[in-house]
Amino acid sequence: MLYSNLNIKEKLQEFIHDEVNKSQKPIVLEIALVGNDLASIKYTNLKQNIGKKLGIEVNINNFLENSSDQEFEDCLKTVKQKNSGLIFQLPVPDNLVKFVNQTPENSDVDLLGENSFKLWLKGFLPPTIGAIDLVLKDILSSKNSNIVDLINFKLDLRGKTVAVIGQGTLVGKPLLRYLLDTQATIVSINKDTKNAKDLTKNADILVCAAGSPELVDKSWVNPDTIIIDAATSESSGVLVGDVKKDSLFETNLLVASPSGVGSLTVLYLFLNLVKLSSN
Repeated sequence: MLYSNLNIKEKLQEFIHDEVNKSQKPIVLEIALVGNDLASIKYTNLKQNIGKKLGIEVNINNFLENSSDQEFEDCLKTVKQKNSGLIFQLPVPDNLVKFVNQTPENSDVDLLGENSFKLWLKGFLPPTIGAIDLVLKDILSSKNSNIVDLINFKLDLRGKTVAVIGQGTLVGKPLLRYLLDTQATIVSINKDTKNAKDLTKNADILVCAAGSPELVDKSWVNPDTIIIDAATSESSGVLVGDVKKDSLFETNLLVASPSGVGSLTVLYLFLNLVKLSSN
């Protein structure tokens, strides 16, 4: 069975739009786009379009891969002075990771800077983790909570086993950190894990973030497993997730990729921006 995020997505859009309208100052997001990667251009344009619908100004700052350090330093300085949000559209070349780390704390809507731990302590979550958090609350909550309650209450997963496939920087590692606070029993799978399927079959919740097209089928899960596909990769020119959708148990609840978590991730990024702008 496929999970639909339509209801929660509409509530989140409405909430962010209302918060933007109540703001006493313009809310602005700056995107640093390095190079001419077509996927990166697509994603930045998507964020700009969604921002426009929410009443948020989104500026795309284009840099060449050989742009000088001074150009990036000037961008960081401007963002800090204007108190705007900032993201570096990933991936960026290795020599530019230092600038991602230098993202000012009050602008770090992706929580990728070296001071992002301070934002974690204040209750902020990286956008993809925030999207997964909202989806799990929506699925597991016994009441029809309003969006503010859904955002603010802390998920309690004690007694549940959550398996995570993948240990990447954007999803796997921060998700493990998030899950520690939920009191869940955690199983972390990487490419070198032996007998991985034996470990995931006992999971109540399986989160897939390996970036390996259609890796997961029913041999990885039990009939009651909730499956969240948080990966997107290209296969034969088509965007697919880690889960083979037509090869699961009929009783599995699947949060599919790219539609399930992905669209909520962009909205959660703007939620972080609105919250940071109000500080």
